[in-house]
Amino acid sequence: MQMSLLGRGQQDVADDVVLVFRPPENPAAQIAGITPFKSLRLRLDELLDWFKGLNVDSIELWIEGAYRSGNRTELFLSLEGKTGAKLTLRPFSKRGQAILSSEKIENSPTSEGSEPTLKETQSSTTKLGPSPPLVSALFSPSGGIERQVVALIGSAVGSIEMAAYEFTNVYVEKAILEAIKRGVKVALVLDRLETKGQQARLHDTLERAGCDVRLISPSGGIMHDKYIVVDGKTVEWGSYNYTERAENKNFENATFATDSALAQQYHSDFVSIFNQAKLEAHGMRRAIQRFLRHLSSRSDTE
Repeated sequence: MQMSLLGRGQQDVADDVVLVFRPPENPAAQIAGITPFKSLRLRLDELLDWFKGLNVDSIELWIEGAYRSGNRTELFLSLEGKTGAKLTLRPFSKRGQAILSSEKIENSPTSEGSEPTLKETQSSTTKLGPSPPLVSALFSPSGGIERQVVALIGSAVGSIEMAAYEFTNVYVEKAILEAIKRGVKVALVLDRLETKGQQARLHDTLERAGCDVRLISPSGGIMHDKYIVVDGKTVEWGSYNYTERAENKNFENATFATDSALAQQYHSDFVSIFNQAKLEAHGMRRAIQRFLRHLSSRSDTE
């Protein structure tokens, strides 16, 4: 995988702001057929051109994350405002320019979980100086990890590398399926002994969709890693398994960092594990192996 080199050879030119939209989760709010909000990357001017055909003065968006490389800034946005930094876009100012304003908002009392707020975002007209790696930490239960993992996967444009001990979360699964449809190359390593029941079903669904899925359990041990590397630049890792229980029941943690050097380290580890892992057998052999795993797990708990 070719890793991105951040900030190398960049000329001192005006900032390039790109808006990356995540589709709304609520089906009633999915207006992607008549708007550009369908996991698209849009420049500000392109968004304003779309505004010209509408009779609106402003629109409110919520910032879920940001990525900075050289003079390019990407803002990951959502139409659904529960937590985070609210961004008000007014395309028709007196000077004929877009106005970006932000304000800090707290958790909505009706929102699920307690996702932390984001810091205020600078205007796109302000020159940003060199910035350190972007790092954030979230915690379970119901602390917003699932939402951030889905947003991270939704931001992928080239590659996703994922190592998971337990993986049964249907929302994360759906995000990966959508990424595959966008042409993102997805590689997944699962613990072989845990790939049974719901995890086995998820394995087959992702495999059919085009995900390269491998299984491994080292001799006398388990594949206990839980991390995701996106586009060779952003990493999520921690104690958090990709399950509903980890999201809503357990005390868990997950850290998100945009740092190409760190991503390279995780990429190297992933390549090592992936090359040792094996494709699961097909047909009757797959069914028999999974049945034996099921029996083994029952005997371990009795």
